[in-house]
Amino acid sequence: MSRVTESILSGQAYADNTRGPMLDLSYGGQNGWMPNLKEWVSNQAYVQGNVIPFLIEPPKFFQYMPNPDKMVQILKALIETHTVSIEGLNAALTAEFAEHAVGGSGEMQKEVTDVKRTRTEVVHTFQEKYGRPIQRFLEYYMHYAMMDPDTKHPNIFTLENAPDDWLADQYTFTVMYVEPDVTLKKPVKAWLVTNMMPDTTGDITGKRNLTEAKSVLDLSVNFGGIALSNWGVLQTAQSILDKVNFVNSNPYSRPAFVSEIQSDVEAATTGFTDDVNAASQEAVQP
Repeated sequence: MSRVTESILSGQAYADNTRGPMLDLSYGGQNGWMPNLKEWVSNQAYVQGNVIPFLIEPPKFFQYMPNPDKMVQILKALIETHTVSIEGLNAALTAEFAEHAVGGSGEMQKEVTDVKRTRTEVVHTFQEKYGRPIQRFLEYYMHYAMMDPDTKHPNIFTLENAPDDWLADQYTFTVMYVEPDVTLKKPVKAWLVTNMMPDTTGDITGKRNLTEAKSVLDLSVNFGGIALSNWGVLQTAQSILDKVNFVNSNPYSRPAFVSEIQSDVEAATTGFTDDVNAASQEAVQP
């Protein structure tokens, strides 16, 4: 069965500024008098995918710290590869109305008085690693770049090479969040979020209960942010996706993470291969 020839809407109406393929709503409706199975492909549902975070700009205070390149590497890995889940991204529009009476029957006429975009507040959830490196990094970040809880000043100004100003770009960072389509080639949604910084290290507690199992530590950190989600952001998201080469990135094509038997294991003559080789050498010839 062939698909509707004009099933993809492009180059017209509100499709002009979208990046990926989009179904034409003129086709595919299945809830009229009866289903129209000639257009069943155009009834395909949108399945929300996972966003991919890309660190765009690190905080400038890293430049004044020991090993600034390492600081950038850690923040990039934390945002892009250590994050378990991301929540709080939103670009929904909500209208507000005033109403006035139409006649005396109780009917009301609406007038638009405002439209707001839902605020984005990005929350990343991490699973703490051995030695608590995530909490220690966040604690370091907050002490040096945001505020010391005792002095109420950033500790970076206790360093000899401290900066001369402390505008927000010194202690915040910028991330692009992209939801690609299923082909991984086009952005379906994108948010460019700046003014991001951690609001907590997560609880740093101790306890003792010998009757309970030990537990891992999950950290949910609100990084807040000022978000932009528009056609220009989609265009930038497209340029970022274009740099990602998914060709030959099939997980089934990866080499084995261990390619040979370890030497001390090879030296132990008590295994399967040794038994087979010994039996082969001891075989009685007919």
